[in-house]
Amino acid sequence: MKRFVRMGIDVGGTHTKAVAIDNATHEIIGKSSVKTTHDHLNGVAAGVVQSFQNCLQENQISPDDVVFVAHSTTQATNALIEGDVAKVGVIGMSKGGLEGFLAKRQTRLNDIDLGNKKKIEIVNAFLPVKHLNVDRVAETISNLEKEKAEVLVSSMAFGVDNGEPERVVYEAASCKAIPTTMASDITKLYGLTRRTRTAAINASILPKMLDTATSTENSVREAGVNVSLMIMRGDGGVMEINEMKKRPVLTMLSGPAASVMGSLMYLRASNLYFFIRCSSVRSSRWFDGSRQSSRDH
Repeated sequence: MKRFVRMGIDVGGTHTKAVAIDNATHEIIGKSSVKTTHDHLNGVAAGVVQSFQNCLQENQISPDDVVFVAHSTTQATNALIEGDVAKVGVIGMSKGGLEGFLAKRQTRLNDIDLGNKKKIEIVNAFLPVKHLNVDRVAETISNLEKEKAEVLVSSMAFGVDNGEPERVVYEAASCKAIPTTMASDITKLYGLTRRTRTAAINASILPKMLDTATSTENSVREAGVNVSLMIMRGDGGVMEINEMKKRPVLTMLSGPAASVMGSLMYLRASNLYFFIRCSSVRSSRWFDGSRQSSRDH
């Protein structure tokens, strides 16, 4: 009788680990661990494939048996901790009048301090919606490029209700191959400054995470596995790798979240306190079934 296998892969600061479980019984049927390949030509993706293939070969698991692959990673966290971030150009937008006056102030960000003498550099621009046309957008993007912006954020006042102006900027930047984040695509919550700041953090790690996601996906395909590669989110859910390429900030605390969800499933528990110490950060999380809180050190 053919068995179905679920695979979990975690990329840590020091080790990359793979675990295989029986899809029907949840029994652990294989595991493997290798050093994380930070210095390899293919980056950490090489370690992902190595641990994955070792786990398959050492436990007589056929790639055809694998029906699900979940991947947790510290790459987003490490990029921020190590300051491996891009310079961000923020384009704020709104209607005129009082709304425009307030939005111009709320979308104007200072550099974001990451600690350890690292920061995300920010340059700002503002576009009134009534002046929003292809030529004006192109000019604004060019001006931000002259200020050495490597990635962009488009953030519209009340963009959660109408994100079309943000999309105009996104499409113009995409034509120039500039990675761009739309603030309303990151969160649907109101609060213009917070939404813009979160989008800026997301944009700053886009180049690093795009490289990681692409190389990891290609490497898994080369290993003979054709099922969807799912990425753990920091809230314990999963998303497809194409979604990670747009919103890598959601993978913050991906590793601890994977451990928490695994513990809940294995122990069949609903409440737990989780503490992890790894090579990059220490993290603690309290989970009571409906609410979560976490803290990093």
